[in-house]
Amino acid sequence: MAGGGVAGVMAAITARRHGLAVTLVDDNATPGGQVFREPSAFARTVTPPDHERREGDRLRELLRRSGVRVLSGWGIWSVQPGYRLDLSNDFAVQVLEAGSLVAATGAVERFFPFAGWTDPAVMGLAGASLLMRAGGVLPGRRTLVAGAGPLLFSVAHQVLDAGGEVVAIVDTATRTQWAARAATLALDPARLKTGVAWMARLARAGIPVLGGAVIRQARRGEDDLDVTIGSVRGGAPVRSVRCDAIACGYGLKPSLGLTRMLKARHVFDEAAGYWHPHADPFGRTDVAGLYVTGDGAGVRGAQMARLRGILTGHGLAFDHGRIDAATLAHLARPLLRAMRRLEVVSRAMTSLMNPRPAIMKEAEMHAPDTLMCRCERVSIAAGGQAIRDGAGDMNQFKAWTRCGMGPCQGRMCEDSARQLLARHTARAPTEVGAFTQRLPLRPVPVRALSGNFAYADIVLPQAAPP
Repeated sequence: MAGGGVAGVMAAITARRHGLAVTLVDDNATPGGQVFREPSAFARTVTPPDHERREGDRLRELLRRSGVRVLSGWGIWSVQPGYRLDLSNDFAVQVLEAGSLVAATGAVERFFPFAGWTDPAVMGLAGASLLMRAGGVLPGRRTLVAGAGPLLFSVAHQVLDAGGEVVAIVDTATRTQWAARAATLALDPARLKTGVAWMARLARAGIPVLGGAVIRQARRGEDDLDVTIGSVRGGAPVRSVRCDAIACGYGLKPSLGLTRMLKARHVFDEAAGYWHPHADPFGRTDVAGLYVTGDGAGVRGAQMARLRGILTGHGLAFDHGRIDAATLAHLARPLLRAMRRLEVVSRAMTSLMNPRPAIMKEAEMHAPDTLMCRCERVSIAAGGQAIRDGAGDMNQFKAWTRCGMGPCQGRMCEDSARQLLARHTARAPTEVGAFTQRLPLRPVPVRALSGNFAYADIVLPQAAPP
């Protein structure tokens, strides 16, 4: 199991209950993923326990009792078919071999550039949530929350819970677009109740919600940020606000390093605006022995990730001869029924996170010198010039600009590059393609590769004879 979020943990526990030998690899200090991340000792003292904390503690206890071998603090930096996985931490490397591999790698944040987005006070929505939930630390005393999707309101709620101030919420979606999905939300009463409670609290606090808007510029002042907000449709700025920190993100997208490296088939989800592996309900891909589960198969939230993980665990048991087809069908039936209900709601929320093409158009118009690739320092203007010079697909764009060749392997800039290419070439995202995955999947410290090396290990040449 590659990944210790709720999907990976539930897949591991389920497969182990069927008698399979399971190893779970997770690069975090403890399992739980982003949603159920174990809080620090300090965070436990300054923030009240909530559903996510209680559920995370329960998840870790179930895993502890399951008999699953857990390798926490280890990340996969290379993978070969068959399967051989090269792992590393800060100080060492090791190799694992397995007959089957489950990619439960979850999701990563999606960003788009604006002038000033590289300021240290600008962070992702999920990053801000993690900072508060796991660290017990506010992003800033006065935080501007911006981007797209339900995570906007979740983060704003967390800021208020932690004693901070939310100066405004900047949402690319309009009230009309949210209202159009209200009936769908009624299919998930618990989620609807939570959402209504969030909105009521924000209204009581007098926090302005600016719909159909996007951050155009953030300028560093003496001790704060001066942020200009514009409409997604262009035109004059909507308003200006001052804040200490910005939490900004345009939803989530599947983490695809492993499945891309193993050449699994991927498809583009037009409604969600991202690529994801093509898999059946049990997580089977078109590569023998390779499964994908949780948000790595398509972002649908924690509830769906749990069900997907359990279903993948049952599928593994069947494929390895531990249960028969009738048992698999019996176990899968209630899970699939619950998943169909959640799918409708999750896709409605995912569509609100789909980045509007106008976002990159706004950035290119108002901030052409802004970096779109922070690792290799490639500006939006340089990217546009490469396209005008003839770069026609993602890999050609990558080769000409070095966009996506840095430590993040394109996780931060691939969506910006795709939107830029699609808009300038008038081609669909499926036509411009995606960056080819390269090794290493994550940075590997030289000290990890060299091992416990001491000065005495150096072989010195013999002194020359007199």
